[in-house]
Amino acid sequence: MTLASITVTTDSFVLLDNFTFANYTRSHLMKEYLISVTSYELFITFIPRHNSLVFVNAIEVVSMPDVLFPNSLNPSTPFTEFTLETMYRLNVGGADISAQNDTLSRNWESDETYFQSTTTGMNISTNISAIKHPDFIEFTAPPMVYITAKSLGSLSGGYNLSWEFRVSPNFLYFVRVHFCDMISSSTNSMVLDLFMNGYIAFQSLDLLRVSGDLAEPYYKDFVLKNTEETLTVSVGPATMSSIRNATMNGIEIMKFINKVDASKKENRVNNVLTKTSELSKTSKLVIIIGCGVFVVIFLAFLGLSFCYLKSCRLKKNSVNACEFLRHFTLHEIQHATNGFDAELLIGVGGFGKVYKGTLDNGKIVAIKVAIPESRQGLDEFYNEIELLYGLRHQNLVSLVGCCNEDSELILVYNYMANGSLSSHLYGRDFVPLSWKQRLVICLGATKGLLYLHTGAKQSIIHRDVKTTNILLDEKFVPKVADFGISKRGPLLDKSHVTTNVKGSFGYVDPEYFWTKYLTKKSDVYSFGVVLIEVICGKPALDDTRTTQEMNLALWALSCHKKGTFNEMVDPYLIGKVNMDSLNKVLELAWKCLEERRVNRPSMGYVLCQLEEALHLELASHVLNDNDIEFSDDIEAVV
Repeated sequence: MTLASITVTTDSFVLLDNFTFANYTRSHLMKEYLISVTSYELFITFIPRHNSLVFVNAIEVVSMPDVLFPNSLNPSTPFTEFTLETMYRLNVGGADISAQNDTLSRNWESDETYFQSTTTGMNISTNISAIKHPDFIEFTAPPMVYITAKSLGSLSGGYNLSWEFRVSPNFLYFVRVHFCDMISSSTNSMVLDLFMNGYIAFQSLDLLRVSGDLAEPYYKDFVLKNTEETLTVSVGPATMSSIRNATMNGIEIMKFINKVDASKKENRVNNVLTKTSELSKTSKLVIIIGCGVFVVIFLAFLGLSFCYLKSCRLKKNSVNACEFLRHFTLHEIQHATNGFDAELLIGVGGFGKVYKGTLDNGKIVAIKVAIPESRQGLDEFYNEIELLYGLRHQNLVSLVGCCNEDSELILVYNYMANGSLSSHLYGRDFVPLSWKQRLVICLGATKGLLYLHTGAKQSIIHRDVKTTNILLDEKFVPKVADFGISKRGPLLDKSHVTTNVKGSFGYVDPEYFWTKYLTKKSDVYSFGVVLIEVICGKPALDDTRTTQEMNLALWALSCHKKGTFNEMVDPYLIGKVNMDSLNKVLELAWKCLEERRVNRPSMGYVLCQLEEALHLELASHVLNDNDIEFSDDIEAVV
């Protein structure tokens, strides 16, 4: 049995690759993975190697609340692009916790094996009744994790609590650390410095500020690239902390597993199946499993072929579209950007980098340069050309031309002198926008989206509506931008388009996320988040906020139910806005954020409500002395 090996796959991931039980001393082995499932079926495939016999005793599948998904760590990489393998899960300062005592059936082990010094730490505990529990706390970790901890005790500065773990080098690791300050008093709070492999990971973490109260559970997430065979997690008192103590309640470490190219996965399976076919009749069960595996992989291969053909067709259509655009040479692009001068870099995204450039005729443009080796950049390049070249609307960005030379993929747009809506809402370099300005900008963006939904030859779903994709020209006229992941809408006899989930965290329609059914109402949901940002002056996602407040839309909905949303309104607007106008936009936002798309309004309804809100604001004559004057007449913009 020790020489037996097995490969385990699911969808686009290889969970175990020729795994062997050699040098494994325990009588059993349990593996745990965190997987984002985007369809109604989950295939788990076991492929034994030649002459191998492996017993699988149990498979458990547990639904996990999305609040625990590490989505906010890297918004440009959706959780569907990787899975996580649990390496360690520790109940620091306490005993083992069995799966029966965890809501999500997780096992927690004591930290004593991994703790680095018995002279600098002491175990502490309290009663469950002393811990303040948010609604989701039992999903985050069992209460027993938060009633036990390790503490520095009476030791002064210069000491840290440290744990060391054996890991595979050259992988990305996800680390979640749990805290519950059961030590501090009401007048003093514990402020901590966190270290990963000896380097500062987070400085001056004020537990009272981030958790909202003493003895209230809190967790913090990190991602790091580990090049060594060990990973060290440490915590100590920050310099500014009035309490010279540190504490830790729990540690979770998971390894990132990236998607495997379908062709590579197929080759691995075929190698196994070729040898499996030589088995005798005594191994028919393995053959049946192998054939079943082949069907799964075969279906994946068909999907790959379909995607490839679709990509070719998209490229062909995009090349035809290029015939109607100005073609820039690479020399012209380099000249316009002064050799891609870093001083002219104005943005970076999944597609690539965006530069400010000046053409030979003096026209200022924005130049988007795709990352050559990025498949995402290639797909978005062709998609944007195909969709944008035939669209003409005052509230959509204008595509000036393109360059496809020497493997460079470059798009050229009209330059938006006043940046993005997001930079004016919560950036530090601009005077805050008045309520009137915010309404006019939202109105323009709505018109652009309504044109996409109803005015184009075939409806277009933007799929990435957010404040950073609403750009402002020199006259503050809003333009909806970034069509890299946009999708043509369903034909007349269809209600939706079925597609893999794409978008930006904090804006994605929850029903689209769970069903993969993309509709125009998905854009409406995202625009509802934009409206909340406009009212609050806060970003849609902010990992410096507390866990409950990290996602702005969910936080706003929670406050709305409690009747405390007025506390979230941008302080700059207080006393400078017509409340009837503000409330109308707020009610509109709640409708847009309905969880079920059937309950959300159309973009046309959104437009009508915003027009009414603007008229209420104008009628009240509440003007801000710092108003930026729009050169166009308001009626013309409306």
